[in-house]
Amino acid sequence: MADDLKNKMEPEISEAAEVIKEDAAVVKAAKEVKEKKAEAAATKEAAKEAEAAAKDAAKEAKKAEEAAAKEAKKAEEQAAKEAKKAEEQAAKDAAKKQAALEKEQEKAKAAKEKAEAKLEKKRQKRAAQQALIDACPPQYRPVSTSKYFWLAFLSAIPCIGFIATLLLAIAGRNRNVKNFEKAILAYYIIGIVIGLIAIIVVGMLIPAEIRENIIMSLGKIFNSVSIG
Repeated sequence: MADDLKNKMEPEISEAAEVIKEDAAVVKAAKEVKEKKAEAAATKEAAKEAEAAAKDAAKEAKKAEEAAAKEAKKAEEQAAKEAKKAEEQAAKDAAKKQAALEKEQEKAKAAKEKAEAKLEKKRQKRAAQQALIDACPPQYRPVSTSKYFWLAFLSAIPCIGFIATLLLAIAGRNRNVKNFEKAILAYYIIGIVIGLIAIIVVGMLIPAEIRENIIMSLGKIFNSVSIG
């Protein structure tokens, strides 16, 4: 009976096993579907996050681009401002240099005019002096410095200078030359007088024998000169 019961229950058991297998398959399929849905949802979420990140990146890139454009514009404006400032400074420097150059030119022109006026004044003065000299009589005309120099040089020559000084002091035509030669002749006379006094004093002081020897020596010298 047990066997009969077992035989009767076998189909039902088999059917139940089949149902269980089908349920397990359905559960497995449902699980796979759920996993796929979860994966799809995760993929969708990842896609959303990627899209949001892309949007954020695009926003950041746009912000960076706008900031870069703003900085470039600011730098361009600053460069333009600096260039304008440098141009204005260069113009000011050029104007200052031009003003300084014009001032120097005016100064040089004034100095040149002053020098020319001074030179013209000297010329007029010389012309006036020459007119006065020409108006003077020949015996009162001024004597140049070079002429005084050569007259003094001539008067300094031994013997010849004394003779020339004496002649010019007596018979000179120009009064200035005559006065100059008279002054030199006065020096000659003073020198001769002092020399004679010195000779007399020295002659009185030295002994008679030495004095006679000196006189004899001088006589021999004069004799030799006269004979020569």
